Parts: sequence; structure tokens; C-alpha cells
Amino acid sequence: MWIAVSCLCLAVLCVSGDSGTSGNALPTCSANKLTVYKMVLHTFWSRTTFPKHYPDWRPPAQWSKVFGRSHDKSSSLFRLGQKSTQGVKMFAETGRSDLLELQNQGQKGIFDVFNAPSISQGVGRTEAKFFVDGNHSLVSLMSRIIPSPDWFIGIDSFDLCINGNWLDSITIEVDPMDAGTDNGFTFTAPNWATEPQGEAYRITAHYPAHPAGSFFYPYLRKLPTIATFQFIKLKEYELNEVFHHTEDDRSYDVVNAEEMVQDNNINILNGNKDFQTAINEEREERENHINYKPNNRLKQFESLTTTLSSTSWSGDRMHNSIVTATPSTVSGSNVVSLGNKEAILNGIAQFYTNPKKNDKPRHKKNRRTKKYYKKYRPPRDCRVSDWSEWSPCSKSCGIGEMTRKREVKKHAKRGGRLCPPLVETKWCGSARSCNKQYFDW
Repeated sequence: MWIAVSCLCLAVLCVSGDSGTSGNALPTCSANKLTVYKMVLHTFWSRTTFPKHYPDWRPPAQWSKVFGRSHDKSSSLFRLGQKSTQGVKMFAETGRSDLLELQNQGQKGIFDVFNAPSISQGVGRTEAKFFVDGNHSLVSLMSRIIPSPDWFIGIDSFDLCINGNWLDSITIEVDPMDAGTDNGFTFTAPNWATEPQGEAYRITAHYPAHPAGSFFYPYLRKLPTIATFQFIKLKEYELNEVFHHTEDDRSYDVVNAEEMVQDNNINILNGNKDFQTAINEEREERENHINYKPNNRLKQFESLTTTLSSTSWSGDRMHNSIVTATPSTVSGSNVVSLGNKEAILNGIAQFYTNPKKNDKPRHKKNRRTKKYYKKYRPPRDCRVSDWSEWSPCSKSCGIGEMTRKREVKKHAKRGGRLCPPLVETKWCGSARSCNKQYFDW
């Protein structure tokens, strides 16, 4: 068996190989490129090449339509050495593709489904066009030999992508195959079902080794060529994905002392960690710096914190009268009635946010401790919903697109991760229902 390949940028005659072998070539072709191929079936079944039992009538030698698929590695049409599916059984015995047609585009790794017209005589030609992409670079197809018990020609999972490039053209010689569902040995044998069902196998000049076999030619080394499949690359399309990103405002929310009191009032009354840290650092500077000038407002803050820390709570009721801070002073403070929690919190907020107008030097020196009154909120990443279902294909004939979307639940803030793509697009469509002029660019 031989395979003639015209590779990208090179025209070479490649070594022989099995028509059903796709190889392990790496890297793969780009998933963002959709490629259109033309399949051409040439048949050479004549009385000259196959004189034994050549059918002249009821019916004469001919070929059914070609049924084909492009797909990924998770799918296959038929497989030698394995039992044929019911769809392949029906097609090999009758030429009907009803069951095979039930699996359509997007199901079980199938990318495109295509047909080529039947050939009304033993020698002839038919063609069809189909689509592949980097994720679905395999092609499988078959055509029934008419008349025959369950014989057909075909290709199983041939990879059109070699070393990361689409083949420009390739011609593959094929042998007749038996679906393993019928026991007949001749073209016009009656329908004797194989029980139990056998495995699909390749018919050769020496197998099956039965004298009545229509393809049994023991004096030949191999059968003459009965058909070839040719694949010709027509055109490549580039798929552009649509991305929608949200702007990162890079903003940080800073909460002043009043908001901290409202959000964390219990923590403040029990001694807030950040406030206590400010006091400790102030004391260290007091001890380690000779020219240190005391900060009167920090002294007031320390006195206030000590007072608040000594106050006990039980539910919403305060058991001791407490001194609340005012913008002017702490020592000359007002006495708050029992349980007046709101007045205490308001007094603390005013103490940190409303310094005296003529206290500019003190306000300036208090910058170092004031940063501890700000609350830092960590970055928030963008959150999106799950993908929607794929939309219907935009075209019933030829190249179309399918899209799916997702929505933003929460936008990114404070340097969090940006939103991922919100729209995803992929190729769809088929050349099966297009007229002949569709690809005449």
C-alpha cells in the first residue's frame, strides 16, 4: 500500500503506510485555524482489474454515497479488529446512513459530517468538501461496494495535520473491507447474518481463503487498486476570539476612624491591636530618641484607650460610667449615662477626625500614627458566572460561528485579577448542504 503526500512547502513521495494510521506527529495544528478540504474518491472496479464474479446486472457494479466525518481522537467511524456498530452494519449492508446521521456536529468529538454522491458504475469519481480544525484533525469515511454482502471501502481516523502543518494534498490507496456482519463470500450472495457478529477486517487476495470468494486471487501477491481517496486543502480561516476585559481601577478603599468605630466597635472598646501598636512604637521613640518631642494627642489617645480597656460590657449594658473623648480634651470630659454606647463611639470618631484648627504642628507630627487608623482591604479578584450553552450555528451552509457567554458577578478591585474572557467563539457549519459555487473564490 502506498501514500503519496504533497506536504506544506514540499512536494515529496512519502513512505508507505496504513491508511488508517494517523501517527504521533507533534506539534499539533492551531485550534484557531479552520481548514477546508476537498475529498475526491476515484474508483477502479472494472472487469479488467477484477474479472472474477464481476457483476454486470441485478445490480451492476457501483458505489454507494460516501459518508464521512471529521473528528477528534475520542471518536471513530469504524475500527478494524473490532465489532462494527449498528450504524456501520446498516450502511455496509444496505448503504443507508440513518443511524450514522443521528450523531451530528458537536456530539462525541464529531466536528463535521459530510456526504459525497454515489457512483453509478464501477469506475468513476465523486467528491465532497468538509472542515477540520486543530482539535478535530482526523477524518473517517466509507462507501459501500454494490452489490456485496457487507463490503465497503474506507479510512479510519486519518490525521490531516502533520508536524503542526496541514497537508496540502494526499492520496491514499484503499482495499475492500468486510464489516463482519454477513457470511456471504460473493458479490451477489444472499443475506446470511453472521452469528455471533464478527470483527471488521481487511479483504486481501488470500483472505478469506475460500475458493468461492469474489476477491480470492491466490496467484496475485496483492489485489489491484480498487479505489483511492484524495484530500486536497482548499483554504484556511483564522478564528478571532472575542475578549471583554474590565478596567482595573487600582484603587484601595481607606476607612477613616469613624468607619472603623462603626464596623469594629467591640474590638475598639476591648483594645484594638493597631491602636495599641501605635502606642508601643511611640513609647520606643520616646526611649531611644534624645530630641523626641512628646505627642500630646497620643497621650490623650493612650489615656482614652486605658479608660476604655478598663470598662466591662455585658450584652448592650455598660456597668461603669465611662469618660468619652471630645475634640477639645479628654481630661475635662463629659460623663455618659449607662448603656449609651452610641455616644461613646461618636466621641471616639470625633477625637480622631476633628483636631483643633490651630493644632497644625501636632496634626503634622501625628501622621506616623494616623496611618494605623486606616483599614486596609485586600485585593478582590474578578468573579464570573458559568458558561452559557453554545448558541446555534450562525449559518446552515458553510462556515459559521457558535458563541457562548458568561457574566461578571463582581468586578476586580484594589489590584485583584482581571476578569477572564466573557465571550468564547468556535467554528461550526458544514459543507454538506452548500451548492457547488459556494467555495469558488
